[in-house]
Amino acid sequence: MCILLEQGLKQLENELSISLNMTLTIASRFQEHMEQSLSGRVSSLKMFPSYLQAPNGYEAGTFLALDFGGSNARAAVVELRGAGNFLELHKLSRPLSDPESGRDYRAASVTAEELFDFLAGIIQEVLSNSSAHPTLKSSTSGPLPLGFAFSFPYRQQTIGEGFLLYWNKEVETSGVVGKDVGHLLSAALERRGLGSVVSLTAIINDTVTTFLTAAYQDPSLDIASIIGTGHNTCYLEQKAPGFEAPVIINTESGNFSDAPDTPYDQRLDLESDNPGEQRFEKKLSGKYLGELFRRIVLDFSQRGLFSGLNNPPAPARWNQPYSISGKDLALILLEEDSHSRLVPRDECFALKRIAHLLTKRSAQLVAASFIGVVRHLDPHLDHRHTVAIDGSLYKGMPGYAQELTVALSEALESKAGLVTVKMSAGGSLTGAAIAAALAKLDK
Repeated sequence: MCILLEQGLKQLENELSISLNMTLTIASRFQEHMEQSLSGRVSSLKMFPSYLQAPNGYEAGTFLALDFGGSNARAAVVELRGAGNFLELHKLSRPLSDPESGRDYRAASVTAEELFDFLAGIIQEVLSNSSAHPTLKSSTSGPLPLGFAFSFPYRQQTIGEGFLLYWNKEVETSGVVGKDVGHLLSAALERRGLGSVVSLTAIINDTVTTFLTAAYQDPSLDIASIIGTGHNTCYLEQKAPGFEAPVIINTESGNFSDAPDTPYDQRLDLESDNPGEQRFEKKLSGKYLGELFRRIVLDFSQRGLFSGLNNPPAPARWNQPYSISGKDLALILLEEDSHSRLVPRDECFALKRIAHLLTKRSAQLVAASFIGVVRHLDPHLDHRHTVAIDGSLYKGMPGYAQELTVALSEALESKAGLVTVKMSAGGSLTGAAIAAALAKLDK
């Protein structure tokens, strides 16, 4: 490897490395931001209450579930059978964008009514497919409770409402921002003649559904996180202001603003669609890791440290924002023989090293935030804590789960055995159904 490339990699490693002291500092800052928000002070963490307690694993019944979080909408009938057992039936998934018809329900030209009519139509189709199901027939003494997993930022004052703060994930549908999505969905169900058949009971986000699904099977769970295209963490708060019982809090951790930046992070943020927002997420989530990688490699190439990337057709892709995905990074890390016909061996090795530095930093940042949550719940770490994780980055990025475990172990030292990290089994549809069950019990 040429000296200049090695020097460039060393400088990058210095910029991206998170020392043990920095991990603990970030954890302390995260805890401070949590507690500032809970006490009503200004903070980068929203700390939204979900208005839900943790399940005990014995909730039972038949429920409808709807999941809308980006490129697809999904619905199902979910049977909760108690003792942590559940079954998803008649699952249906529909893309928000149909290339054949040219219809894209994410577009700004689409109205709120059109989008929610589309969502209500999916529910109607699931009901039609499941109409002969004996459990559904025997369990419906009234409207079937519906849990709605809505994975966009919203403000909530009751479990059945959610006022959209802003769209993300390339969704721009008009007339929804500032509106109660619960009301919009209920109105759409009424228009389809389902008002007396389906009752929207709960609105939750995907992080809370991860918590509910995992806690239904393991009541000792107290933290859940999504580490995928985006990032967020929720936990069970024992003493939330305004609540007598413990309540699940959605931290909106992707917006945490007190982690160190590199020049690459700063430029990505400034040139993003939402400058100054989701700065933590932009350092660690699947959507942005590929873009950070592209920017770093392009910078190296422009500085003359890479030569192979100048061979066609590479330049066109490297110059296109967000053209490199998290899946691309995973493939680079999986490549055993760091060699390409177009790119010299030492440059292939450098690409792999850059990908590893970015994914390692991501895992270290997430670990620091988990430690912040644990320290808030249990300042002296006297008790056991379980973290359930879902998301494509955690599940699919080579070495990611191990890097996260190592970061936690190094920071927690002798107390590391008290924090268990587990992959979440089940998904947002089951979590939405559990939310509907909990909300029904509270009525």
